[in-house]
Order: sequence, then C-alpha cells, then structure tokens
Amino acid sequence: FWGEDKDDRILHAGVSNLCVSTYRDGYLDLTTKADYKALGAKKVGNASPEEMQFVTSVVNGELITEKVARNGGGGPSSHGGSSARVMTEREVEEERKRKENAPCPENLIRFIDVNEQKQKPDNEKETKTSGEDAVEEVEEIYSSMTKDEIDAIVRDCDAQKAKANESFVAGEYAQAVLLYSLVLDRCAELPDSNEAAEVMSSAAKNSVVPSSDAIPPMKQLFPRHVILSNRSACFLKLGEHEKALKDAEDAVALDPAYVKAAFRKGLALHAMSRYQEAVPALGAAHKIEPRNKQIKQALQFAEVRLQQEMRKRMEG
Repeated sequence: FWGEDKDDRILHAGVSNLCVSTYRDGYLDLTTKADYKALGAKKVGNASPEEMQFVTSVVNGELITEKVARNGGGGPSSHGGSSARVMTEREVEEERKRKENAPCPENLIRFIDVNEQKQKPDNEKETKTSGEDAVEEVEEIYSSMTKDEIDAIVRDCDAQKAKANESFVAGEYAQAVLLYSLVLDRCAELPDSNEAAEVMSSAAKNSVVPSSDAIPPMKQLFPRHVILSNRSACFLKLGEHEKALKDAEDAVALDPAYVKAAFRKGLALHAMSRYQEAVPALGAAHKIEPRNKQIKQALQFAEVRLQQEMRKRMEG
C-alpha cells in the first residue's frame, strides 16, 4: 500500500487546498489537506513563499505534511543512494542525533588508521603512490565529510539536474525551478558551500565582469554556476526577472567565464528595461563568444532600446 515505504511521499510547493488520501482494499484509510499559506510558507532569501517546499507522507500511521529543510544534513541518499531525496526538518534532526550517538564515525576510523600508519617503523611503512597522497589530502581538507560521502552527494545532484533539464525542455518551467532548487539545496551539504556563499556575497558588493580570461575564484565540488544559470533561464521564462538576474549574477560570480550566465544576466537586465546596464552585460557575453548570433542580436536590440531611451530623455 502507498505510504508503507519511506520513499512514498509527495513533494509540493505553492499549492493551495491540496487533498491527499490513501486507500486500503478499496476503502479510504487516511486523508489530509495542505495549503502552503496555512503551513507558514514565507519568503526566505531569494525564494518566494510559493517556492517553499513541503512533503506529504505517512509518518507513524498518520498522513502529515512537513516543511523541507533547505540545508538538510544528508539523508539516506548521502550514503550511496542513486537519486536525491529531500529531507524534512524532522528527518534532519533525527539524522543529527543518530550521528551524535554513533559509537565511531567513519571519518574517525579513517583518522585512527592514518595515525597508526604514521606510527609504524620506517621499514614497515608502505610506499604510497601519488594517487593515494591525493586521496588523503582531500580527506584532510574536508575533515567533516569523507570522499565517498562527497561523491554520493555529487551523484545525487547530477541525477536531480537531469530531471530538472527534462522539465525545462518540456516547458514545465515552474517544476524545473523546484528541481534546480533541490540541486542547490543538496549542494549546500557539500563542505565547500560556505566558500561558495562567501564568493557570491563578495561579488554582490563588488560587481564581477564576465570575461573569457577570468579565473574562477574557487574550485567547486559541483558546478553550482550551471544550476544557477539554468534556474535563471527558468525565471526568465516565468517573467520573474529580478530572480533571474540574481541567479545569473551568482553564477557569474562563481565562474566569470561561463557565457550562458553572462548572457542571461544581460537578458534579465533588458527585460527590466535597465538598458544602460544590459548593454555592457551583453557586450561582455559577446566578447566571450563573438560568433554567437543570439548574443549579438540581443546586444544590438539592447543598444537600440538604449538609444531610444536616451533620445526620449533629451526630448523630455
């Protein structure tokens, strides 16, 4: 029966008067109603109340709706699952307690093994290859998470990204926004998330100019800039131009040479009638890809709009 498996759940956002019922042997078993406003959905950062995510599932024999944790601490999928599974705030707390009560976490075992290896006499030590040195370096840098855990999150992000891309191609832009947001939430569990947040925050204060010669300010464990750029494209389709601009700017901050982000930044500015800013933004994208006809056409159109705007000001 639906609801008996832990993965039997309905993910939703911005839905009013949602009615969910389960049946056993043809008879009504459980039923509940959910409304994102009644559940306390609110604006968080760049996300509107309609984008706050909820999960409806059977918990302890009851059909309930819970809020999704935006920065979950890694669920079952973070330990080798093949698809991303969002976590509710309750599940995040349960996972945190489980880890606290674990007798000997995997990263502690690895730390002990490394120390024992260092304490061996010289004649008993094994010769390490450069590859082994590299693995140890990764584990030392990201002491809060093992390489296997990082790889599992990256696989989850790739899987969710593929689903989001399918929704975008199908013209389901709101669904694509939700799925891209799930990818970014999963990325927030990676140990380089704080550095990425600092890069984007710094760029917001000091405008970053897109350039093919620019060197990314950090080496990401997963290409967040691609996801942000893709979500920006969705927001453009939905007419959410300010959100499209914010995502595009964050993407440019993470990789100033990524032409799609630079292009979408220019398109968002153009859509907001900010032609004086759109022209240099599209010009920067054109410098990265001078043969791109779509970028060239958008730049020419923005230049015409800017000239028209300046002429009106002079006449006024």
